[in-house]
Amino acid sequence: MHLDGRLFMLDVAAKFFNTLRISGWFHDPAAPLASLTLNGEATLAQTAELNLPHGGVASLGPDKGFTLQVLRPHEALSPAATLTFTTTAGWSATVPLAELIDERIAARPGHALMADFIARLEATPNARLLDIGGRDRSRLDRSAAFTRTEVTVLDILPGANVDIVADAHDLAALPAEHFDAVQSISVFEHLMMPWAVIPQIHRILKPGGLAFIATHQTLGMHDLPWDFWRFSDTAWDALFNRHTGFTIETRLLESEQFVVPFLITPIKAWAERALGYEASLVLARKTGPCTMHWPLTPADLTATSYPAGTEDPYERKS
Repeated sequence: MHLDGRLFMLDVAAKFFNTLRISGWFHDPAAPLASLTLNGEATLAQTAELNLPHGGVASLGPDKGFTLQVLRPHEALSPAATLTFTTTAGWSATVPLAELIDERIAARPGHALMADFIARLEATPNARLLDIGGRDRSRLDRSAAFTRTEVTVLDILPGANVDIVADAHDLAALPAEHFDAVQSISVFEHLMMPWAVIPQIHRILKPGGLAFIATHQTLGMHDLPWDFWRFSDTAWDALFNRHTGFTIETRLLESEQFVVPFLITPIKAWAERALGYEASLVLARKTGPCTMHWPLTPADLTATSYPAGTEDPYERKS
């Protein structure tokens, strides 16, 4: 954020039950930070560490980092919560915490990757997109992002915006080389055999067609028992390669996650320094024939089916 000639941004705004940990960097060319406080909601105690080393903005000068830890009498975070920055020269500003969080989220590279994918499709005459798993389970219909592209939504369960009810492991009912692109958001972790889905996607894509996949590398279990996999950025090489007929254009991890055990043990004494990522994304292009085939389907291996799920798998249960 840029305000009155000062620059500052959050790296972390993490909640753990009744505590908050907020960290980031602050740059004022004339004076360092003198205080940082959380306001707008009840607190029991808060302590700030200011003017810490921060390698990410070393070009602005040394000791631009800050950390604020807050103990609160409740778990919920008030939308009225603000941060007040005050420098040793007397300058002060109060900024909504939610605004700072949103600014950080907007800077994630996945937004630009998704925007580029949409723009490429929208610029393609008479483009067709297959959205695998695009049911608006969380009141989110991603079809609205496309205004010139014909979008077909396929899902394993029916829904208001679902055009085809089918399993991604078997897309034989769809015509070959029909779609210019396939997208699948927060679905691949629920595919029992994702390696079997890639040849299916290859068959229905036109030569040069795009596959945009977003799933998870670190996230709590959900939609059980159909939560099977987590993907690093290098995991995509096992799925999109010359044997499956694809070339990876872009891959990335974003949305950092703490990974903290329930019980502290000596080997996990510093576990909060481990880094996970909520999102793993890949953009791949069909560039050749697919020589791989997997004849099994989930029905060959299990009698269970994907559950309808809830809008928020992590909501507090009373």
